[in-house]
Amino acid sequence: MEVINISFHGVSGLLASLAAALLLWVNQERKYNNRLLAFILVIFAIQNFMFILLSSRLILEMPWMLRIFAPTTFLLGPVVFIYTRSVLNDELKFRKYDWLLLIPAVLTLINFIPYYFLPIREKISYLNTSFYKQGQIHDLARGILPGKLYYLIRICWSGIFLFLNFQQIFRFRKKNTAELLSKNKLLLNWLMTFNGMLLLVWMVTILRLINPSFISSNLSIADILLGATILFVCLQLFFWPQILYGVFKPISTIIIDQEIAESKDIPSVQTLSNTVHSDDMAEDTEKLPLTISPEEQLEYKNLVENLFREKRPFLSPDYSLEKLVADTHVPRYILSAFINREYGMGFREYLNRYRVDFFKANLNDPLWDNFTLEAIAEKCGFNSRSTFISNFKKIAGQTPSDFIKSSLGSRL
Repeated sequence: MEVINISFHGVSGLLASLAAALLLWVNQERKYNNRLLAFILVIFAIQNFMFILLSSRLILEMPWMLRIFAPTTFLLGPVVFIYTRSVLNDELKFRKYDWLLLIPAVLTLINFIPYYFLPIREKISYLNTSFYKQGQIHDLARGILPGKLYYLIRICWSGIFLFLNFQQIFRFRKKNTAELLSKNKLLLNWLMTFNGMLLLVWMVTILRLINPSFISSNLSIADILLGATILFVCLQLFFWPQILYGVFKPISTIIIDQEIAESKDIPSVQTLSNTVHSDDMAEDTEKLPLTISPEEQLEYKNLVENLFREKRPFLSPDYSLEKLVADTHVPRYILSAFINREYGMGFREYLNRYRVDFFKANLNDPLWDNFTLEAIAEKCGFNSRSTFISNFKKIAGQTPSDFIKSSLGSRL
């Protein structure tokens, strides 16, 4: 039975690692969401790894490993919450105060300092008495906090985020149209399944705390169920390749930069597509909603990136959003919303990032050795030396001159 359990968790951990790798290196469409989900899967893989070490008693050969990953158990709830929120709200980056959710993980690290500094022999003795001695309650924290109090806090912490996750999903269902919900059916099914399995593990963990005899062999049913959950979640990802490989991109209401309208009323899409406005229009106009399908999002991405890669329009100092509209034949308000959603920045910053990358790529060109900084700025598509320096520093974090010096230094 023990061999079966170890094999089961080994397969589960490998699948979680594989899915995380695919999200990080194959799926390049929604990097922020994918990295969050990959991090969750890495935590799952770590849980499987620890299960194998404990059940095979290999942990006795490396007892220092026991509490190394304990902080990840306090990270799982917040990361799943941020992942669910980011997918439903189509977020591209962390919010300002998300870092506060890391505090319990840091406190957990502090809590287990007594165990970290135990001599190896005492750690082995602790493992033998707390995990492998028949009739004993398993896994007695051995930190600053008493064992039951530590697990109670962990359960409450995870429970708060599970509640918030389902609340987010139900609010999304309630506030959106039937058409939008229909288009997001795959997404919502995935989020409900994912959080539903985590809820099941959470409930069994509560039973384990209430009734310590709720144990199978030397390993708790909660641990076995966690392995089954990880396996099930990974299989769901492989059955839904749209999520794993990036074919599917969630739809949500996009907030457009209000350069596109002079009034609060939108008469029709045709009227908007025929309306041209300057880049300097006032920013205090009310924001307008727009829905872009996943297929359209991918189409615009390929269209814009191929244009910039092949024709390099960004090298023209007077290249504007209006000219991009003319080159792509996509309405201005759609392009503005697309760039904001896909890249998390406005058109000007998007344009300047290409110019900065062009400078970096051509820095070693011998012909550039005879150019002044003004000439280089013009070559890269900037209007002036000062504009080049200010934008380069904003994007690269240093001036062009400092970058050149550091590049030369790295080659010496």
